[in-house]
Amino acid sequence: MGGGALLFCAAIAFAFALLTTPLVQRLALIVGAVDHPDHRRIHARPVPTLGGIAVAVSLLAALLGFDWISGGAVDALLTQYGWRLRYFFLGGVIIVAGGAADDIYGLSPAAKLLIQIVAATLAALGGYGVDAITNPLTGGQISLGALGTLFTITWIVAVTNAFNLIDGLDGLAAGVAFIAAISIILIAQVETRPDAALLAAAFAGALLGFLRYNFHPASIFLGDSGSQLLGYTLSLLSIQGLQKGATTVVIIVPILALGLPLLDTAVAILRRSVVAGFATIFRADREHIHHRLVAMGMTQRRAVLVLYAVCLAFGAVAFLSVIARGPFKAVLLAGAVVAIIVGVRALGYRPNAETPTKTADSSLDEAAKLPRS
Repeated sequence: MGGGALLFCAAIAFAFALLTTPLVQRLALIVGAVDHPDHRRIHARPVPTLGGIAVAVSLLAALLGFDWISGGAVDALLTQYGWRLRYFFLGGVIIVAGGAADDIYGLSPAAKLLIQIVAATLAALGGYGVDAITNPLTGGQISLGALGTLFTITWIVAVTNAFNLIDGLDGLAAGVAFIAAISIILIAQVETRPDAALLAAAFAGALLGFLRYNFHPASIFLGDSGSQLLGYTLSLLSIQGLQKGATTVVIIVPILALGLPLLDTAVAILRRSVVAGFATIFRADREHIHHRLVAMGMTQRRAVLVLYAVCLAFGAVAFLSVIARGPFKAVLLAGAVVAIIVGVRALGYRPNAETPTKTADSSLDEAAKLPRS
């Protein structure tokens, strides 16, 4: 599918997001889905949540609208490439509904995990998943067999939670998801996957429109309904669109495309389990990457922009790893690993390490509080 069609579909989603987000703000206020400031929050005033509903509606409206304008071309394209949309959207509805319930009433970590597993299992039963991965040394395929379904469910749940954890500063999760979607578009074009490119374009347009209201100072938050929807959608886009191209892409590519949230989650799990034991893995703390940057003296806006740059770097490496051949690919991936290690150490992630010392900056009062996640 040509670039003009992708831009047009993205523009529809963008316009719908601009129009629907204020309506969702009012809905959130009516039903009480409001994030109130307290000792754990950075913001100083109540902010409505449920932003995921605006993103979901805009994505769906763009696909349906473009399908109508194109005379059914969207449905034909997605069906051709194996997208069983009823499973995709039903899983998304479960994720958004569960997240909205958490935004309004509050759910236990176990209940949230169960909802994610149900949605992921539904997607796996609908045919979404990874049957084989590429051996990075030989280029041959490694069949996962029966483990493919388990791998798929684990991947969807992991990415869903990763975006939930990184949603701690205004515009961070939505911006990271937007950059990841752009990366997927570029990779899908190289891999001759117009279906994945189209879906990612619609998703990117919806996110960009939502960011108009979500970037600092945000007038609406994604909430769990939004952050989990971002992870769920990108997890399926990455495995369905990037793993089944003309040449099967090694699993490292979707990992790189979603590098920042996955890295933050991995560091959080290792940090909590090493320092205080596995029982603390699901316990909230103030040691996520975005917390560290704010604690080091950055304002919210500056920290978010720095992390956007990191995501752009991850996306660039993911794209280059697709088009690279021979030793250059190995050097590229090795360089990415070294950069990650250096970055993690620069943030002070060591056993029993303290939060970096705050410097004189306007963000000091904010850094003393915990962000939303």
